[in-house]
Amino acid sequence: MSTPFAEDEFLTLRVGGDAATPERLLLIGRPRDGRVRIREWTSNTLNTAGADHDLPAAELLAGIEQAYASRRPVSEEMYRIRSWLGA
Repeated sequence: MSTPFAEDEFLTLRVGGDAATPERLLLIGRPRDGRVRIREWTSNTLNTAGADHDLPAAELLAGIEQAYASRRPVSEEMYRIRSWLGA
């Protein structure tokens, strides 16, 4: 039986911010039917419970790739992120 935050069920990802975008901490669930469940904190909301939302996996991946292209720090390699999201 797995725990609610079992390592194999979630990917933790930190995406650095810039002057216009706050830093983000994402707890990303495994994709189901092309969508992912995310709990997100930003540098402005770290002392909160986080915001939960669902996104298409492709949309999340595009946002992470944009952060990479903008040379913002991302805590995981793109290979692992793409593998996690099934891309």
